[in-house]
Amino acid sequence: MYKRKCITCNTLFETNHPKHLNCSAECNKVYRVVARYERENGDWKSYFKHILSKKPDAKLTVRQLLNMLDRQNHRCALSGVELTCIRRRGTTILTNASIDRIKAGGEYNSRNVQLVCRAINSFRSTLPIPEYLEWCRKVVAHNKVK
Repeated sequence: MYKRKCITCNTLFETNHPKHLNCSAECNKVYRVVARYERENGDWKSYFKHILSKKPDAKLTVRQLLNMLDRQNHRCALSGVELTCIRRRGTTILTNASIDRIKAGGEYNSRNVQLVCRAINSFRSTLPIPEYLEWCRKVVAHNKVK
């Protein structure tokens, strides 16, 4: 028998196999996801592939998104913030790239999308861009230091 400390939850456990790192199948599953995310951090191709897997109706390719990212100089189309592709289990990274439909409710196609940071996509929701920008101006005007 081998005594180990689970690398996922730090629980002490016993195992018959010297290479077991986790105390349970659940901890092993969590560990594998975390390890995959660490490998994929900074890998735009994998990041966009993952995003598109969540949008089966999207008429976009990873190549189109990579080209769009280059055209936007790796910056959010609405805020100018540098876009990231960080995956961390259980955490929302507000600067991560998000596919935003220019015409809310329209198709996910190359003519109707732009890359924005996750925060902006959440804040904008379904507002048309001019209306969203007007709300942004109101927030800035209200909070200017006098």
